[in-house]
Amino acid sequence: MLKLDIRVKILILIFANVLMFKTMSINMHFIVAVFFTLYLGLCSNFKRMSKLFIVYILFTIYELYFSHTVTLKIIDSFLLLTSLMYKTLYFPLCAGMGLVSSSKVSELISFLRSIKLPKKVIIVLAVLYRFFPVLMTDYKLIKSSLKMKGIGVSKGYYLLHPFKFFEYVFVPYVIISTNIANELSVSCLCRGIDNENKPTSFITMRFKFQDYLLVLFSIVAFSYIMFMR
Repeated sequence: MLKLDIRVKILILIFANVLMFKTMSINMHFIVAVFFTLYLGLCSNFKRMSKLFIVYILFTIYELYFSHTVTLKIIDSFLLLTSLMYKTLYFPLCAGMGLVSSSKVSELISFLRSIKLPKKVIIVLAVLYRFFPVLMTDYKLIKSSLKMKGIGVSKGYYLLHPFKFFEYVFVPYVIISTNIANELSVSCLCRGIDNENKPTSFITMRFKFQDYLLVLFSIVAFSYIMFMR
């Protein structure tokens, strides 16, 4: 796993969100998508990277070769809309997952304190930062417990039984998410984030060679993409 400074990851996340609104050709979009895919694989894990990129490839193939073949208008419209949304969110999705999966909350808090953000804002961002990974873990636990009871074992089960998805998965998920938010908020307060005294930190933020190299490459590539016609 590539060790990067959290400031570099946040910079790449900002670039990804800006590029999300940039109009590109299919070829250029694919090249940028490869960069963010490799970035996710190096920061997180290659299994997660491959799953996201396979879906991206499938949507790109559909857009190039099958989108003009009219079958059912409703299905075609749905697939095109889904493809557009997925490919639009692909850059920030890879950058965000790379940031969350490879950085600790203490690194984020140390960075936010260094830029003099208010403590209330730091608490909110720290809770949000930990919220989604914990939520995904609990989602897997819910699915595992249901499979032990013989529910949702087969693939496509919840597509065939959407109301059971709301009953067995969605409702417990919402209840758990509210409890998680409260627990994370209490955890942040117990760690003294709202302490009025001058905070100390054992986290030392320092750029290394790979940080400088990636920042330089990202700035050059970002500038080229933004100003090209």
